[in-house]
Amino acid sequence: MKGLNSCRIVHALRENPVVYENLIQEFWKNAKIEVVEGKGVIVSEVQKKVVTVTEHMIRDVLQFNDQETDSIELPAGTVEAILPRLNYEGKYPPLVKKFVHPYWRLLLHMFLLCITENRGGTDQLNITQAAALACVITNEPFSYSKYILEAMKRNVLGVRKDKFLMYPRFLQMIFNARYPELERSGNTLELKPMGPACFGALTPKKGTEKKFEGLIPLEKFGQFAETEDVVANPVIVQPVQVNDAPTNAIFAEEHDVLWGVEDEPETEFLTIDSDDEGIEIMCDSREDEKLPP
Repeated sequence: MKGLNSCRIVHALRENPVVYENLIQEFWKNAKIEVVEGKGVIVSEVQKKVVTVTEHMIRDVLQFNDQETDSIELPAGTVEAILPRLNYEGKYPPLVKKFVHPYWRLLLHMFLLCITENRGGTDQLNITQAAALACVITNEPFSYSKYILEAMKRNVLGVRKDKFLMYPRFLQMIFNARYPELERSGNTLELKPMGPACFGALTPKKGTEKKFEGLIPLEKFGQFAETEDVVANPVIVQPVQVNDAPTNAIFAEEHDVLWGVEDEPETEFLTIDSDDEGIEIMCDSREDEKLPP
């Protein structure tokens, strides 16, 4: 896909720093939300140094090239209008990876593993995640920086923030860019989201009742049209009419790195079987707590 080399999330996908477990662990253990100049930021203490993560910092370090005024929502019907162009054959929401053409399936897989906050399962995107993916394809405005910060803020409020180390790679990128004085030593985390095993996750398991059938002709469009010239301007998508369209929302779930679960507080969860390699998605069933602005 030539579009991967020029899309706005390419740096966040490609950058592969050495991730030090003790830095990530200490950050989440001490993290709290504070309001600075009317905006919610994450403040923590790592190696007795104050470490702050803001939306602007995420935007700058991860090079998303989005704007503070960009939204993390799309008008109702926008994603639904794009789904047929992805050769999507399933119901929505959610957007289920196995029901899109293999050409688009790799992009969905990379987006799920590298950008979303899901801590388990690699087979479906919720409403906001589907909107974020659509904007990668069409090059329309979307605040990926705000999306990631809001997911991190939710993790701070979670009872297991020190058990599931969310976004370890992104945090290490921020530490390297903004806090070079932090000592890098100890165990490192081996993160291989796009290793050989990922291609097995792109193929539905044997015995799956519903599979992609290729009913819609493949269309390569937007940032991923595979032309010599990438799309400079956004692709205009006319929203389709959706009855009782659900409100766009972020569903934050702790993910990525698990440790010390034997001390985990008891919390009620819903377990949903995943279609990828027998993975299970653990969803916190309690209501989200209100976040600072």
